[in-house]
Amino acid sequence: MFCMEKWYPFWRISVLSLVVSSCVYDSAVIPTDCTNIHWTYTMTAGGQDHWADLCTGYNACGGMSQSPVNITGAVAQPNLSKLTFGYSTTAAEIENNGHTIEFVCDPGNKLTIGGTQYELLQFHYHAQSEHQVDGKKSPLEVHFVHKATDSDFAVIGVLFEEGASNSLFNQYLSRFPAEEGTYTDHSEIELTELLPLNKSYYHYSGSLTTPPCSEVVHWYVLKNKITASASQLAQFQALLKNNYRNIQNLNGRKIYSFDE
Repeated sequence: MFCMEKWYPFWRISVLSLVVSSCVYDSAVIPTDCTNIHWTYTMTAGGQDHWADLCTGYNACGGMSQSPVNITGAVAQPNLSKLTFGYSTTAAEIENNGHTIEFVCDPGNKLTIGGTQYELLQFHYHAQSEHQVDGKKSPLEVHFVHKATDSDFAVIGVLFEEGASNSLFNQYLSRFPAEEGTYTDHSEIELTELLPLNKSYYHYSGSLTTPPCSEVVHWYVLKNKITASASQLAQFQALLKNNYRNIQNLNGRKIYSFDE
């Protein structure tokens, strides 16, 4: 995700027994405090296959409604609502948090879905894409993260394809922090220009794609892609180094399709 370590803690915790400040689960000592837990996307001890076991606060990472998923067999659902973007501009505040490149957004940018209004918090990138469509990955995916309440998030996923250079990247790619840190300037980013014109989407219910993997997300993956040049995509891959979560099982969930 996207990196949500500084986010609000929503998870279901099952503690079988407590030992000092840790709990015993299947004979392994699992910390109850996630503050200093280090996680990665790799297959190491702190890698994504072990997120649920790193601390009790990451318990949801082993849940039944996890993200990302392979989008296939989507069912047309005309009763879904159009995505209404009340975006304007945001100042350029770009953070490398060790897991992704994130643009922190100014307050006041809204998304309305079926009468529910969500506030845009940030957008960030994954290379390669986290979601697949009919088993195919894209070279890059951006997530626009919105919040209505602590238990109600809406995330817009936009996939990239190789093509014309991306205007946002033309301006800022060279300024992305290569190490953990933040770059800011006073220029304004027109947020609506970051999205495709047509907002048709796939929808399903899922989770954050990074710890704590809370199952509180309404996902809207746009059908239409945006472009970046081959060199821009290569620069992203070199910087982000496969910061994507593996595909998760649907476990009976339906994927719905909406066309504008």
